Amino acid sequence: MNNNNSLPKDEIEIDLLDIAGLLIKKSWIIILSMIIVGAILFSYSMFFIAPTYKASAKMYVNNSNISSDNISISSSELSAARGLLDVYIIILKTRMTLDKVIDKLELDYTYEELYEMVSAYSINDTEVFEITVTCTDPWDAKMIVDKIVEILPQRIADVVEGSSVSLVDHAVVPTVKAGPDCVKYAVMGFIIGAVLSFSAIVISPMLRKKEC
Repeated sequence: MNNNNSLPKDEIEIDLLDIAGLLIKKSWIIILSMIIVGAILFSYSMFFIAPTYKASAKMYVNNSNISSDNISISSSELSAARGLLDVYIIILKTRMTLDKVIDKLELDYTYEELYEMVSAYSINDTEVFEITVTCTDPWDAKMIVDKIVEILPQRIADVVEGSSVSLVDHAVVPTVKAGPDCVKYAVMGFIIGAVLSFSAIVISPMLRKKEC
């Protein structure tokens, strides 16, 4: 029983050694595949994917429960202001808000397209939040952010009584593209090339053995 059990183990060890030797022998194929696929995806992202640009504006959450006469502000009041931020972001991305932006600017985007372009988040867990628009046209990106900043305070006032937002920093026309990340595409190409070539090198001897 012990001798029979040891044979498959010996065969497996030999196969693994053979595979390791084969991979070392044909490592040039793996490296070449990585370079070729990486170069293809890098070129694709560089020349065939439209570059995108990001324009951003910053706004501050005003909480009517916080009195300007008080020098000290309690943590509960600050938490309430941060809680309002989540509500404001939801209001920002509603159909009513974004459709109004589309109508005012006479944009060709649908609500769904604009929804994907707009993002908002708190800065360092404070009451200040940033509104960002990612677009293939840098001027459109800034124009949309400016219109959101103009429309949002009134929309918030209509929905949440006693609450508002104030502009902290306006948007500027972006000059540096935000995407695509060509290096990321190249790394993906390296990985795909390595996996495909590795699989081909390992599987091809097994197929030949089955044919024999």
